[in-house]
Amino acid sequence: MSTTTTPDDPFTPQPPHVSPLAEGLTGRGFTPAADAEGNPDAATAAFARAMEQGFYQPYLSDEQLSRVYQAYFSHGPYCYGVYPVADEPAVERVREHYGFHAEYPVATWADFDKTLNTGVDLLPARLITGVTVNAAYRRRGILRHMMTHALARAVTDGAPVAALTASEGGIYGRFGFGVAAREAHVEVNTAGGPGGFELRTPPTGRVVPADPSRLEAAIAEVWEGFHRRTRGSVDRQQVYTEFATARLNVEEWSTWNRSMRAAIHVRADGRIGGIVWWTHAGWETEPTRVEVRDLLAVDETSHRELWRYLASLDLADQVRATTAVEDPAPWAARNPRSWRVTRIKDVLWIRVLNPVTALQSRQWGTDGEFSLSLTDPMGIASGVFTVSVSAGVAQVSSSQSPTTPQHISLDIESLGSLYLGDVSVLTLRDAGRITAGEDLDWAALSATVDLKDRPFCATHF
Repeated sequence: MSTTTTPDDPFTPQPPHVSPLAEGLTGRGFTPAADAEGNPDAATAAFARAMEQGFYQPYLSDEQLSRVYQAYFSHGPYCYGVYPVADEPAVERVREHYGFHAEYPVATWADFDKTLNTGVDLLPARLITGVTVNAAYRRRGILRHMMTHALARAVTDGAPVAALTASEGGIYGRFGFGVAAREAHVEVNTAGGPGGFELRTPPTGRVVPADPSRLEAAIAEVWEGFHRRTRGSVDRQQVYTEFATARLNVEEWSTWNRSMRAAIHVRADGRIGGIVWWTHAGWETEPTRVEVRDLLAVDETSHRELWRYLASLDLADQVRATTAVEDPAPWAARNPRSWRVTRIKDVLWIRVLNPVTALQSRQWGTDGEFSLSLTDPMGIASGVFTVSVSAGVAQVSSSQSPTTPQHISLDIESLGSLYLGDVSVLTLRDAGRITAGEDLDWAALSATVDLKDRPFCATHF
């Protein structure tokens, strides 16, 4: 499927106005750099330390910085920092004598490009990460400046969508990002007996214990299969490989995570079907449990078999994991109460930048036609668009006014939430976020737009 607009399509996304910084602040973008030994330069080191401290992580040592550079910055993300350049004389004196040096930013931002699985396409996406603002500099327009600066670059670069994962839920909606995929946090009873997790299906294939440090090739193979089959999946950055091969302990930033364990499912045809990584939570926990760090499978058979393996681990009465909201594993269990969802949390937020490209790359429920009036407070994607779906493929055009009786109105944030199918048009209608005339056939619209299952994003960034 094409991910570009047709030549005669008149719609062009408009870069937003870049909000200026307050007096006394300046912004600077750069590409991270390091010497031949992997030691980051002064600007990269200061940025990394400020970013980590913004998320309440410990101050990074020089040795840890080289590990962070390899994991987070060696792939060349765009970094943007905000720096103080002038202030009241008393503040300047204190900062000069007791503060950080001039390369140390008071706000950080990073972004890079990966692909998003839309159900039919691997769509280019601008991924946003590392967003921090020091509390001493809040309420000075820093976040809006960084956001508008970044989205203007994304539009100019032709990115059809932007995406992020959010530490706080009330920040990014005003910038047009909508919750597009969620995850479930689960506790699984593996103590055995009638209350424990046990699969209905007979075993197939074999699960083999694995040395995490030797898994790099297998990770690439399994990830490719998982990414291509999973709507909502976002391609991963290098830090995931560093973590999965135990070369990096993100809790301590030590060289190795010697607590990591792994196992591979070998399918009946002899191919690798999935990998699970886990750690033991410690003997002081009650109940004694293991924590799943990641579970990737190329099909549902391997997914089930890895859960069978986890349930068989000795000296562990519980497994905690983060998984898809519609994970089939509890439906395969003899006792569904052995699987308990403790939390459902947003994970992926989508910001549509080019509705024509994005909607032409989307999966659809059935054929149909409708038009939508889209409002965008940032002026990037406002307009009226007609969507015609035939044989599962959408053709999207823009116009000055609605062209079909099936016409709805919504904002750009709501379109982001609809995009991957995590929420239905009927739910957003009932929430007051989609409006339409009295004659709209909601059943027909729902059949076209809504999807039969939910997306899942196993990548945090």
